[in-house]
Amino acid sequence: MAPRIAITGAGGFIGQAVARALVETGFGGGVTLFDRAFGCAQPFPVVEGDLCDPHMMAEVTQWADCVIHLVALPGAAAAADPDLSESINLHLPRALIAGLAGKRMIYASSVAALGSDLGSEVNDETQPAPNSVYGKHKHLTELAFADGVRSGGLAGLAIRLPGVVARPQASAGFGSAFLSDVFHAARAGVRYTMPVAPDATSWLISASACAANLVQAALSDANEAEAVNMPALTVTIADLLAELAKAHDVSGIDYNEQPSIRQVFGSHPPLTAARGEHLGMRADSDLAALVESVLADV
Repeated sequence: MAPRIAITGAGGFIGQAVARALVETGFGGGVTLFDRAFGCAQPFPVVEGDLCDPHMMAEVTQWADCVIHLVALPGAAAAADPDLSESINLHLPRALIAGLAGKRMIYASSVAALGSDLGSEVNDETQPAPNSVYGKHKHLTELAFADGVRSGGLAGLAIRLPGVVARPQASAGFGSAFLSDVFHAARAGVRYTMPVAPDATSWLISASACAANLVQAALSDANEAEAVNMPALTVTIADLLAELAKAHDVSGIDYNEQPSIRQVFGSHPPLTAARGEHLGMRADSDLAALVESVLADV
């Protein structure tokens, strides 16, 4: 019998992509979308409410066989309100982990758990060293997830998401918003200033490829205690703009590098995600495919 899948944070950018991916797979089990609100019609039944409410939490954990947990307070917003981040990015997923004993969970963690002092390469042996509020809460949740799997009370995967593009324009609370905003600016042919230099490097994946990975993980029987890095392309900003220029006018895009943004979001070394690939996850095939996928959605 196909499992019943709950998507938390389903009204958000990635949640909507995951719902679309489930439709495209022809998934025959039950799906319910949970979030505070939904801005448009959805392909599955929805439940609106705050997951911090114990009644809402119970509804999720009692109904679902598997939860894809996407709820998060993004990095810049977490830095501005650490207490709120602790509530949403730490206490909430830990309650979900406890409530899903005997069930399956796909936890959307973040490469922020690795920190920003990444050395010359990142692979499955790279140890987390988070240096942001958001990254620390993500890593602490990874540890709680690992405890749940090792105790036998929980199955599933904690997956570190890279930069997922392109989020809605001017997404609030995301220090990495420029990685999405540049797509909107290119498509509209408007002026935009990148806060990093052309040689900056970032790990990117399209929303559709990210969603396909999350759905594949949910429908598999993969069960890992240690967090898994999602495969992604390591992209220079210059190469990204060159690819965008094949379809749109990017002459209005210039640069004014901010060292703090460069350090966190524009200094990514080559990424090897062998464990994620072994589990069936894939990056976009190349930069051209990533840009084509993103432009089809923005």
